[in-house]
Amino acid sequence: MSRPTVRPLACPNCGGQIALRAAGSTVSLICDHCGSTLDATGGELALVARAQAAMHRPQIALGSRGAVDGVLWEVVGYQERSDGDVDWSEYLLFNPYEGYAFLSDDGRRFSLGRLLAALPDSAWDGMELEGRRYKRFGHAYPVWTRFVVGEFYWRAHVGEHVTATDFVRPGTMLSCEESGTEVTWTRVDMLDWGVAERAFGIEPRRIDYSGTPAPHEPPPYRAAWRDALALGLLALAACLVIAIGTAGSQRVLQQQLTVPADERTHTAVLGPITVDGAREKVKIAARADGLDNQWLDLDYSLVNRATQESYDAYAAPERYHGRDSDGAWSEGETATDTGLASIPRGTYDLVVEAAAHRWTDPKAASTIVGIFGTGEPAPSASSIPLTVTVNRGGGFAGPFFLALLAIGAWPLIAFLRHASWEQRRLAPVTSGSDDHEDDDE
Repeated sequence: MSRPTVRPLACPNCGGQIALRAAGSTVSLICDHCGSTLDATGGELALVARAQAAMHRPQIALGSRGAVDGVLWEVVGYQERSDGDVDWSEYLLFNPYEGYAFLSDDGRRFSLGRLLAALPDSAWDGMELEGRRYKRFGHAYPVWTRFVVGEFYWRAHVGEHVTATDFVRPGTMLSCEESGTEVTWTRVDMLDWGVAERAFGIEPRRIDYSGTPAPHEPPPYRAAWRDALALGLLALAACLVIAIGTAGSQRVLQQQLTVPADERTHTAVLGPITVDGAREKVKIAARADGLDNQWLDLDYSLVNRATQESYDAYAAPERYHGRDSDGAWSEGETATDTGLASIPRGTYDLVVEAAAHRWTDPKAASTIVGIFGTGEPAPSASSIPLTVTVNRGGGFAGPFFLALLAIGAWPLIAFLRHASWEQRRLAPVTSGSDDHEDDDE
């Protein structure tokens, strides 16, 4: 500001000196010594009303200057307002070339409001200004002024009442205030954290998203959610490429064995099995289709011929059937697959220890019951054909799905934080309006 705008005057109530900063534009002036509301439209200050309560001191002192949005503003007035549920403060800013602006403080963040030179256009779900859509936020609500000090371009006073309606999009709000036949539209832009504090030299506020958001506050977690989703999709694509690339396997051994059904353990050594890769998966498949109310205990040991290092596994193909009050039944799988992960390069022998066991259904008709109640099982196969197949290479489905869970956890957490934020932001109006969701354009 290059020209002086401050004019010293005396309060007719207390005699204190008052600085009239926007001479020619100010309509009412509140003495910052006694709190009296004064009429500034004449040559001298006329007493309109006296303050009934102790003076409030705004956090940003009247007369403070600071650059916001590229304009050097001076604080000329201050008022505290309420809608009955939420209280906030407004600083009236003045620049001789830019006119007036409002610095709104909701206790968490500051917003800068400028009067609109042109009315916004009506839209089916709200208002439209400069090609951007603003959705209506709730219903119209009453606003009262609880305290004023400084100078204003209208007759500001305690108890002043208007009806406000808000239209929002992330970061910006159009606020319509009606008082009698007078209607004013203000565009309110939320300032970044610390902008107002640095401009007017007050203590910076801690960045905190745990409180109740303002209706036009930008979602702080939306960008994190979108980034997490994008990176998650990239990681998923990488996992799919790896899974497809490692899905192929090569058969290195297949051999037929016969396991006597005598409950004893029989051992067979199969090989050689060559692992060419640095570390590969080895899958052992066993198939015993001849099982009849029997099961096999199969203990595998993949033994390195050079180091005698052993990698052990277990499988149990089984097959049972019978009859009960509901009729015939059967269960069990005669084929099993067992995987050994990350087997080092080398030549191996597969040691198979197999034991066949019979199962007796005490309710089966084939059971022969003696005089003392003992039973004998129905005849079953005396030996069981067993086919053992060994493949190397390929991937595991379990780690792949674990990777999917790990990849999806971050986007899910980010989305839940974003959804929780939006729920809190919309909380004041969710029960009273259907037009409460902001526009993401």
